[in-house]
Formats: sequence, structure tokens, C-alpha cells
Amino acid sequence: MGTELTLVSVGIDIGTTTTQVVLSRLTLVNVMPGSQVPRIEIVNKSVLFLGDVHFTPLQGRSRVDGEALRRIVAGEYAAAGVTPADIDTGAIIITGEAAKKDNAADIIHALAEYAGDFVVATAGPDLESRIAGKGSGAEDLSRTLRLRVANLDIGGGTSNIALFDRGCCLGTACVNVGGRLFEVDPLTRRLAYIAPPARLVADALGRQEGRGLFPAPTADEELARIKRCLAWMVRCVDRVLFGERLDCDEQPLVMSRDLPAGPPEAVVFSGGVARYIYQPGQKEWWVHGDVGPLLAEVYRESRAYRTLKVLQGRETLHATVIGAGAHTVNVSGSTVTVSRHALPLRNVPAVYPERLPGGYFTWRPAARAFDPALYRTVALVVPPLPDTDFTTITALAGDLAAELADIPGAPKVVVAQQDIAKVLGQCLRRHLKDGELVCLDGVPLRAGDFLDIARPLPHEEAVPVIVKTLVFAR
Repeated sequence: MGTELTLVSVGIDIGTTTTQVVLSRLTLVNVMPGSQVPRIEIVNKSVLFLGDVHFTPLQGRSRVDGEALRRIVAGEYAAAGVTPADIDTGAIIITGEAAKKDNAADIIHALAEYAGDFVVATAGPDLESRIAGKGSGAEDLSRTLRLRVANLDIGGGTSNIALFDRGCCLGTACVNVGGRLFEVDPLTRRLAYIAPPARLVADALGRQEGRGLFPAPTADEELARIKRCLAWMVRCVDRVLFGERLDCDEQPLVMSRDLPAGPPEAVVFSGGVARYIYQPGQKEWWVHGDVGPLLAEVYRESRAYRTLKVLQGRETLHATVIGAGAHTVNVSGSTVTVSRHALPLRNVPAVYPERLPGGYFTWRPAARAFDPALYRTVALVVPPLPDTDFTTITALAGDLAAELADIPGAPKVVVAQQDIAKVLGQCLRRHLKDGELVCLDGVPLRAGDFLDIARPLPHEEAVPVIVKTLVFAR
């Protein structure tokens, strides 16, 4: 092993109900010391500090209280004995109903600027599902047990599914089913608020029964009607998990659905509601001012719980925040080309090319979708090539340089899907002359991804990269 390098990473999870902060230590090593082609890998991830669970501060029902959030983060940094200058990397993720607030994007981008030089702001159900599955331990369980394991992360506003097979994430889904979609008064135990997704369900059931479900005449009748709504919602999650068709009333609950055919073999539950799935019997179901314990009871009756092997991961409540802090950072391939002052970069869209006759690529049409006034630059993704000999790469560099000249933005960013960034970057430099260039490889990407690219690691030709989505639902 080569010389170790450690990074301090922060994860901040702003959820529908709660906000949490975690600090992790990432250990990076050149696993091929002495080689002409070094390879930098993250070999260890450990939690340094796990903060308290705070209620997510809101201003009314449509806005996040940004100043209160900043105070929470500042207080947790003080408790951990760190400052923003001590943070090397990390992610802020806003999840569930919180991501739908009017000022969600502005709030977490501003918070990212405060939290550290390379702390990034992310949102989106696909990324949230993957992060929770990594943080809960479902990904590792699928690898060690060699099973198809679904992680079902149940929060205040959404249930996020990530399916792992032998350590590989096969797909994700997100359904608007959470413990805080019905809020209750802890004193009277009567409904205080019904969130829009829950209202859709109540209206659908009301049409079936020929009457409105809420308000109910008594507290007992209201409780029974809430349970019927929750059972209807969990049945929808089961159908998504098992790949079944949804009816027209269920479809509006689904935010995303990208799971492969075939059911999982096992399931791991995480999130705030998971605690009551693994430790049932909470008689005071109203204790949190919502229906989280009731939703846990319904999940214990779900088809997933009854028919799949139920495993318990290493984390339930803290799964997403630990995933954000320890599992969002990638390390680029170690043979890269980076201009000295080009980094760091934030929010760089990954642009995939169109294939032209004769095997040529063009990135221009896809790049036009990103307004230069909003995005400093874009990253041109080079798909896998059938041949990576010097002649092919030289020709590719000429084509790329011509495209880059017509695509606004600086520095010019190219991400190859094969281990060719060093030679491709050197060929591009001949065409681009003095222009700043970032040419990377070894970063897994999909259409719709964005990249945050940090400065190169000291003494090593490797670059920390966070791949994320930026989706703020309305």
C-alpha cells in the first residue's frame, strides 16, 4: 500500500421531519504504489461524529427556515470541534416533502457555501434511495450474502427503494408514502394536517365509499380511517417493489420508478419509521405528532415484510445522513489531465453525445439544453469506444476539440468512460492551446447526472468527484 491520505467528509440530511449532521473520515490509498499508473481508492470509511436529531425548521408549510438550519449546522460543527475550513468534502441532501418547499434549492445551496469549500447540495429521489441503501448497510449485505436486497427507507414524506444485487445497485424507486403525511395533535390525537399525497389517497378511498373520510365524527373513527389510508399507500409501495401495474389512483403517489424485473429476495428497512418496524409495540402512536408508528404497523403487514427475508442493516434512523457523509464521494481514475487553476467546479451537467453515421459523436445538441448564464461549463461524456489505440484517441481528440470550440463554458471538461483520460487530455491540449482543461475517467455516470469536482489530491494524480442529481420537486 502507498501513503495514506485522509479526508473529512460531512453529511447533512434535511428531511421532511428531521435534520441530522454526520462527520466521516475517508481514507484514500494508492493501491498500486511504484506503478507507472497509480490507482487511488477509498479503502476505509468511518464515522467521526454523529449529531443530534433536530426537527427540520419550517416557516409555515411552504418554506424551509434557512437561518434556523444554519444555526443547527453551526451548533453541530461546534459540538464536533470543527470549522467549515476543516471539511474536505461531503454532501447536503434534502429529502421527501422538504425538497418540495418553495425555497428548497436556494436554502441548501446557500448552506453548502457555509458548510465547507467542497460540500455540495443535492436532491432527488434516485440519489436519496441509493444513499440510504449504502448508509443502512443493505448494499454490503447484498454483497456478503450474495442476494438481491431491497432497501426500503421510510421517512416523513417518502418511501425510497434501492435494489442491490451482490453490491451493485440495479435500480431505484420513490413513492410518496411517509409517517408525517398525516399530522396529529398529541393532546387530542385528532388530525391537524393532511399533506397533499395523503389527501389524494383519502379522496380516492372516499370516492370508493361514497363519502368524505375526513373529518371523522370521533377520534376512534378517524384513527380507523387513517389506518385504511396507510394500508392503501403501503399496498402501492408493494406493487412498485414487486413490479406490478398501478391503478390510476395509485400512479400520482409514485415520484420515480426504475426497478428491474424480478422481485428481491430480501428487504432491509431504514429511516425514522424503520425503528418501529424492528421494535414494534409503540402504544402511544401519536408521540411524534404524526402517524409514523402506525405506518410501521402497516408495513409489518405488507407483502414485502411477510414474503421476503427481512434483514436488519447497521443503521435505521441515520441511514441517509451516514450515506451522504461517507458514500457520496468517488475518486476519479488516477491518469487524469487537469489544468492547475481549473478546480474546484460545482454543478457541472454531464452531457451525453448523439451518435452520427460513421461512428462519429456530436455533443452540441445536448449541450444547448444548458443555459451558459446558469452553468459555468458542461462535461462532455465520452462513451466506451470499441478501440482505444493511439490513432483512435487522436482522432477523437480532434473531434472533441472542434465541438468544445462551439460549446460555451470554461474550463473545458471531458469525462471518459474508459481509462484514457491522460492520453486523451494530452491530445486535447495540442488543440486547445492555453485553454483550461479537465479530463477525467473512472467516474460512473448516467444521463441527467451533475458533477462536483474538487481540487486534485496532494501528491497524487486523482480527483475527488461527487456525482449527484439536482431535482427539486414542486
